[in-house]
Amino acid sequence: MRLLEPDYYYDSIFLIPYDELWKNNIRGLIFDIDNTLTRFDQKQPSAKVVALLHKLERMGFRICLVTNNTNKRLGHFNENLNLPGIANAIKPLTRGLRYAMETMGTKPPQTAIIGDQLLSDIWAGKNAKMTTIMVKPISDNDFFFVRAKRLVERAILRKYFAERKIT
Repeated sequence: MRLLEPDYYYDSIFLIPYDELWKNNIRGLIFDIDNTLTRFDQKQPSAKVVALLHKLERMGFRICLVTNNTNKRLGHFNENLNLPGIANAIKPLTRGLRYAMETMGTKPPQTAIIGDQLLSDIWAGKNAKMTTIMVKPISDNDFFFVRAKRLVERAILRKYFAERKIT
């Protein structure tokens, strides 16, 4: 079960204490796109997301976008960001994450993955031996197969929150 438990959980990417990650020697941040940085049906990031990503770069973080979605989706989202990105990552497999770390020049202990899904983002990060940060999905509106996975995730998260006495 620990394989599916995030190291950290936050309601939003904007609430993550990035300065603490930096102090703990995290230098690379892998971000999922859909329902982590933006709604899955929104083509481009909001100005607030763009500002956060630029701030993180100025802090010294290396950033890579990793999505199970298509090259077309990644291209639209990344059009004005020009960040390294990997599409069709097939998370929870680690191939995309390993390539992202290679691109950023980081190793697993220096890298965190930030995503909204236990059964893809967190599982992949655990398999790759990196820090895992789960955020609450931005929207309940999702692809059909993701909605089905969320039913399983809710049961796991109930146990996770109960053990930590989080409401």
